[in-house]
Amino acid sequence: MLGILFAPQPVHAAAIAERDLPGLTPAQARLRLLATAESFLGVPYRWAGIDRRGMDCSGFIYASFRYSLGYTIPRTSLGMYYWAQRIPTAQLQPGDLVFFVTVGTRVSHVGIYIGDGRFIHSASDGPRTGVIVSRLDESFWQRTYRSAGRVLPWDAQTARDMAAARSAGGFGSGGTVPGSFFEPPRAPRWGDPGFFVGLGASWNWGGGGEGTLTPFRSMSFLGTAGYTWSSYRLALELRPQWDSFLNVFRLPLTLSLGTDQFQVFAGPAFVFGEPRFDLEDGLRHYHGGWLWEVGFSAAFAPIRIGRGGISLFGELAWQSYQPQQQFEFRPDIAANLRVSTGIRYLWRL
Repeated sequence: MLGILFAPQPVHAAAIAERDLPGLTPAQARLRLLATAESFLGVPYRWAGIDRRGMDCSGFIYASFRYSLGYTIPRTSLGMYYWAQRIPTAQLQPGDLVFFVTVGTRVSHVGIYIGDGRFIHSASDGPRTGVIVSRLDESFWQRTYRSAGRVLPWDAQTARDMAAARSAGGFGSGGTVPGSFFEPPRAPRWGDPGFFVGLGASWNWGGGGEGTLTPFRSMSFLGTAGYTWSSYRLALELRPQWDSFLNVFRLPLTLSLGTDQFQVFAGPAFVFGEPRFDLEDGLRHYHGGWLWEVGFSAAFAPIRIGRGGISLFGELAWQSYQPQQQFEFRPDIAANLRVSTGIRYLWRL
């Protein structure tokens, strides 16, 4: 470690040209850097650390360059930011650097881009810490992202060499391709940001004659399509329902916003048939046609299965049936209030 700390002064990114990579092509240099970075996966986070006992974010980058290519680079993330050549995010290639502003107003975090929207870095906070792989489109990193930087040469020949290495699974004497970096992009899993669809069914509880509670009111089905971020999701939901007490078929179309475990939803519903309650003193009628449904849903954390997640959920919803007679508390509350329990499967496209 002392040898690294007291090594010669840093070179600058502009000086790391092909002529400064003796015996290596730019593609081989990038592959060595990525392979070394991958070898540190799982090393714990330690402030000011630059070895396998622990690394901070810039210490991880510092050690990756030093051990793979013999270069001593700036020691801090801000120093690396000013040292690197700024490039548009759309031009990111494996082996480039990505910078973030996680604290204050200046660059405070750095990682190595590895392709397919992913980067490897040493994280100090969050559900996982230490040297890990994350995605640029995760909500936190998307929000704190500052810019991309290039410190190793990239040209058309390097692009061809990297593509050949990816397809061949190796790069000859210049080093090996770290498989986890250069595998074809994996199928998305639930929890990855992106579009999703889903199906579900629920058992609806409700009110019987005179507004008394009964164990069954109807069955509902759920078809949903939407977009999920790392923490939140927005979906359009079709909820066909047969209401056995009001003797109608309902077709709500709601917009849902929330997380995997908590959502609020609202939208219009069309009622087929004439809503009516069978009471001891006769039928109680409600207006049909269009009405509104609003509600709240809570679910257990999804069990992730491949590209999807399955979960048990419960809903409390208000259906806004308007009585044709004077309002009566028990039957009218029972007609409008829906309590459901069910199961759903959401599948990431």
